[in-house]
Amino acid sequence: MHVEYSHVIIGTDGAAPARHATTVGGAVAARLALPVVLVTAWKSGLEIPGAREQSWASMTTKAAEVDLSQFALARIHRIEAKGDPADVLIDITDQSPRSLLLVGGRGLGTATGRLTSSTSNQLSHRSPSDVLFVHNRLHWLESVALATDGSATSITAARQGLGLAKAFGAQVILVTANSNAVEGKQVLANVAEALEPDLADTSLTHEVVTGDPATAIPDAAAGTDLLVIGNRGMSGFARMLGSTANSITHRATSNLLLVNTARISR
Repeated sequence: MHVEYSHVIIGTDGAAPARHATTVGGAVAARLALPVVLVTAWKSGLEIPGAREQSWASMTTKAAEVDLSQFALARIHRIEAKGDPADVLIDITDQSPRSLLLVGGRGLGTATGRLTSSTSNQLSHRSPSDVLFVHNRLHWLESVALATDGSATSITAARQGLGLAKAFGAQVILVTANSNAVEGKQVLANVAEALEPDLADTSLTHEVVTGDPATAIPDAAAGTDLLVIGNRGMSGFARMLGSTANSITHRATSNLLLVNTARISR
């Protein structure tokens, strides 16, 4: 069974990618009937003019709250905290690891973002909670791709993504990368069997793609509303070697849910 989220936490700096994240976060929170926490960090040295002032942070979260008025949300809480944006968001999610964190995906797909440790890049490696990186603004999830290699951790991530897809009644695509089509189909059959208790009335479409998983999976999911992967190998030595999960995170063009499988497994 997937782990139900307790809150939706949205990190915002008022820029367009963050506003897209606010919209998607509002849609998810409304569908799951969850409270929303809007977070803006402020400190000296940020590139956005006025970002060093708390008044800017307050105006930013208030503007995000206005953006959320289109959704029927029971509770919205605003936090303006001094500090590095990634550190602030990690501290907040660390207190609520069952929350779902949403941020704009800007910086994940660029070498500059990775080299300068953008907020989204840092969160992809350090967040204690699941993170939904938003590249595309939408109000509903119609299609969700669950990436798997057949491992226990990828099944854990798929189960979490399946729970979110079911809440929206989305079409679900189970995708794996394998140079051998027969082996790939067997992997998907095994994963589908593992997910069977959680499916209810949801049907799965199976897709085997060839080539490097780091490029083939993001390409296969490019037309979907959400790609779901686990974060196995996203930190430490495995990350230095360039894990598949890390590469997919930085190459995905669809909205991406990065599931913290270590948190769920505990």
